[in-house]
Amino acid sequence: MTGFFGDSIRFRTNESVVNELLLLKERAKKERGQIAVFFIDDNFAINVKRTKSLLRDIIAANAQVHWVAQISANLLRDEELVDLIAAAGGKWIFIGMESIDPTNLAGVNKGFNKPGEYAAVLERLAQRNVYAITSFIFGMDNDTTGVAERTLQQIRTWPPGLPIFGLLTPLPGTPLYTRLHDAGRLTRPKHWQEFIPFSMAHTPLKMTIPEAHAEVLDGWNRSYNPEAIAHAVESLDNQPLGYRINILIARLCFRGIYFPQMGPWAWLKVIAQNWRTIFNLVKEGFTGRGGVLTRTPARSSARDSASSAD
Repeated sequence: MTGFFGDSIRFRTNESVVNELLLLKERAKKERGQIAVFFIDDNFAINVKRTKSLLRDIIAANAQVHWVAQISANLLRDEELVDLIAAAGGKWIFIGMESIDPTNLAGVNKGFNKPGEYAAVLERLAQRNVYAITSFIFGMDNDTTGVAERTLQQIRTWPPGLPIFGLLTPLPGTPLYTRLHDAGRLTRPKHWQEFIPFSMAHTPLKMTIPEAHAEVLDGWNRSYNPEAIAHAVESLDNQPLGYRINILIARLCFRGIYFPQMGPWAWLKVIAQNWRTIFNLVKEGFTGRGGVLTRTPARSSARDSASSAD
């Protein structure tokens, strides 16, 4: 990113951001619609002091909408920052964890990520009903076969979220591309001219290209099959119904990143595969946990968060 955009960081004023949020909120109210915002900054909290100031201004102006942003895990150690994120309407935080292997992280200049802290960071968010989209990259130089299972073992101990898996991709103009090119490890030197999703463009050090592809498929399969989705929903059993609907819809949408749901028949198939989880939530919505008809409304965060993260 710095190679393309430069290494200076440019900020909008708090006032301009707050005013835009208020306009979006007012439009949603007029049209009786839903609104969600994705702050596309590579690291929304890169300047923590400035971010806290913006969040306080959003709260003071009553400009809260449901939103998602990208923030590195190390910045989420800050309890006050996480409190403000929740109070300002934050619902999902995208965290580029990349790997649970410190050697891999050092190799891609993300040594500031500490895998031992991941669980505490995610728990800190979940305590405030903010959940994480956790991104992992397979095919790094220290990865071996079984990396998906090792990563999933960690993920299963965390609060439910949206794990996503990709492959290390050497983009032109980056030090990674230069290093792999000079080592003769690029297999598709101009891979961006014929984009193939989830396909390696170089040879990993400790496994083959087909093995790396299989690890990514395994990660997606085991994170978004009906059993995994049901487990994620059930793990929020102590939360209001809306939060469980939220994670269900978000999981079904994110499933489509790797397994595209391109038409109504594809969606019907997915719904049929997850019928038991859907049925239980619908039943609870009409009868409540105790079996008495209450017509418990699902919170709007379900649709908002799914839309903002899609």
